[in-house]
Amino acid sequence: MKAIYKETPQDIQDKIFSKMSADARVEVGAKLWELAKALVGEKINYGSKRPQTASRRNRKNS
Repeated sequence: MKAIYKETPQDIQDKIFSKMSADARVEVGAKLWELAKALVGEKINYGSKRPQTASRRNRKNS
């Protein structure tokens, strides 16, 4: 029996991104972040409300 290979959405995305320049990838990433922020902005804090971890405490005390 012949195996049927179906591309996953991740496979398709990987193909698209592999053909893009680094600048285009950064631009797409930035636009997707802006979209996510507009859709659920209250859930995205971009690291401003992270809990105090040991590594962050040590940086402030140095």
